[in-house]
Amino acid sequence: MAAAMFLAPPTAAHRPVHEVQVIASKFRFEPAVIEVTAGEPVRLVIRSKDIVHGFAVPTLKIDVPVPKSDGEPAIVEFVAPPPGRFEVACSEFCGSGHGRMQAALVSVAPL
Repeated sequence: MAAAMFLAPPTAAHRPVHEVQVIASKFRFEPAVIEVTAGEPVRLVIRSKDIVHGFAVPTLKIDVPVPKSDGEPAIVEFVAPPPGRFEVACSEFCGSGHGRMQAALVSVAPL
């Protein structure tokens, strides 16, 4: 079963969802920078290339397990936060490089 986290209900305006495919592998996330626009609905589809990982954005209260490569993806849906940089880390110990497994979620102001 896929892990899913929904942080906000769908918007009434029926704005299109910005879907981003994220790959977790020893010891990195791809893309390393996930750019979103403040206020837009976002769906992250997170897959592992190898073992179990975690995808955590502590300041946004996001933390989901990412099943090993033969499992379903983890899916996180939320409304992009106000502009800023939010650190992403692996929240499931995955080996000697675990502490270096980081990325960033960057929310930019709408044009």
